[in-house]
Amino acid sequence: MANAAFSKKRALFTSTLDLELRKKLVKSYIWNIAVYGAETWTLRAVDRKHLEGFEMWCWRRMAKISWTDHVRNEEVLLNSPGAEEHLK
Repeated sequence: MANAAFSKKRALFTSTLDLELRKKLVKSYIWNIAVYGAETWTLRAVDRKHLEGFEMWCWRRMAKISWTDHVRNEEVLLNSPGAEEHLK
């Protein structure tokens, strides 16, 4: 559902708006949908990988990086201000 919500607003999240504003929009709009009901989940390793994969998908779409560019996740996070806390 969160993937569909991001796709509906793709023009907004990949526009020329300030990256900080786009990050706030993703956090408030997309992540609420992605983790709806998460307080009742038993977070397994598979679920964690799916959430991390979705997060990287969002970062790549906001940075307009194609999957054919073969850019490593670490490089995407280093080049995205505010995403450094995920490298820990």
